[in-house]
Amino acid sequence: MDNDSSKPQKGTLEHRPLLILVWAVLPIIAIFGVTIMSPTASSTELIANQSLIGLSLAQLISVLIMLVIPALLIAYIYKRKVLNFLNLLKAPDPIHLLLGAILILSSNFFLNYLIDLNAMLPLSEALTNKFEGLQEATTQTQAFFLNFSGVTEFLIVFLTMAVAPALAEEMYFRGLLVGVLSDLKIGAFHVVFISSILFAMMHFQFYYLLPLLFMGALLGYVYYRTRNLWVSVFMHLLNNGLIVVLTLSNKVELTQIDLEGNPPIYLSIIGIIAFIGTLYYFHKRTEETSLPNS
Repeated sequence: MDNDSSKPQKGTLEHRPLLILVWAVLPIIAIFGVTIMSPTASSTELIANQSLIGLSLAQLISVLIMLVIPALLIAYIYKRKVLNFLNLLKAPDPIHLLLGAILILSSNFFLNYLIDLNAMLPLSEALTNKFEGLQEATTQTQAFFLNFSGVTEFLIVFLTMAVAPALAEEMYFRGLLVGVLSDLKIGAFHVVFISSILFAMMHFQFYYLLPLLFMGALLGYVYYRTRNLWVSVFMHLLNNGLIVVLTLSNKVELTQIDLEGNPPIYLSIIGIIAFIGTLYYFHKRTEETSLPNS
């Protein structure tokens, strides 16, 4: 989609960032609204008579249609030079990748406290039933994928649960939305906050709302500071892929990690300290690279 002509090419709506934002946000709100209002399909209906390959293919097509193609199309109409606008052309700084890895891994040691806090949020009975149904469907689908066997199925699941979501979601919620929000000159906090809310909405998991907001904010902040999508893609991939890798490790008896239990309190404390210290160092290191989009 990028034009290599020596003559500068401008997007059709390059001077209409608010219109582009509305275009990018309305489908998310519409999908969220339709999902909340519609009857929830049971997990049995979702995975009944499905093979791992069939369900994986359906998931991959879904993220392609809902996230990747729209992100590329909107970016093309907005800025024309798609890869440049999405910050996919530059190789990431290895130090940023390392710091990003420490941030995402250390945060996993205390995210359960956000889940516990999330459970205290009040809901009406109707919304409680709705979100419980959505959560059950998500949980059962994930369990179906993680019940893989053999190297081939592991690779399929890793592609479906880790690689595809990391690339697709970062292109849309960080590359596209953070880029457009930045052009509106509304300030870094609002850019990251709005994009993280939309990120959480698209997952339809109320009982993980606070962890999703936190994760969206962290990825948005890192992308805003580095202006390199590969850093947030790597972090997202590492976060999603960790559970797939640990599941494989448990299956072959290399480890016996309880993936659903809370980590020991001392690990949570170490995680919080490592996260805060790394975040501070990352913030200082990226002070001169956090620039507005051109």
